[in-house]
Amino acid sequence: MLVLACLLWLAVDPLQAADPATIKAVVLDVAGNPVTGAKIFVYDSADTRRPADFISPMSDRGGRVVLQVPPGRYWVVARLKKDGTYGPLMPGDKHSGEPATLEPAAGEELASEFVVADIRDVGRKKQTVAAESIILRGRIVDGSGEPVANAYVFAARTKQVGPVPEFLSAWSDSLGNYTLYLPTAGRYVVGAAAQFPPPRQAEALRDFVSDSGTSDFVMDVTLAVQ
Repeated sequence: MLVLACLLWLAVDPLQAADPATIKAVVLDVAGNPVTGAKIFVYDSADTRRPADFISPMSDRGGRVVLQVPPGRYWVVARLKKDGTYGPLMPGDKHSGEPATLEPAAGEELASEFVVADIRDVGRKKQTVAAESIILRGRIVDGSGEPVANAYVFAARTKQVGPVPEFLSAWSDSLGNYTLYLPTAGRYVVGAAAQFPPPRQAEALRDFVSDSGTSDFVMDVTLAVQ
């Protein structure tokens, strides 16, 4: 038995035997206030549209989160869901945006800070540069042409849309109306979604081309099937 125990000990993966690393994060809102009830989601690759490899407990009243992970390189985001569940974000939920890359070493306590925002906040921020923006407005509709509330329009310069698109509208109103601000004239791909991050389907995207002589465009966007 002693020999068997020694052999098992020698067979242990060195990475598993290493001291764990600790991620100590603080989650804040856009005003700099600590966020209670947020979680950090840790991935071992840049693909953050899949289930996370590690998920923290909820942040405390100070926005603090502590999570132990094996040493390595990770991509990390913070999320706040109003109902405390998992899954895609819905209106009122918050997200920290593009993942932060963290590489904690064995035994290290690595501090990090995340700012979470509802995409309504992101949409409002775009309005601050509205005077020099291209404005795309219209309705979000379903496959039958009916208006869709609580969805949003997103745009990117290529069809390789990331988890957090370059440009986002605020949530659509009860009539499906949206307004999206784009920084310059040019070619974009545009889509609509009711969940965040948006779906991957490239076929749901449509091209939008604006010229420098026009600053206000109207276009209805069909919601992707989800």
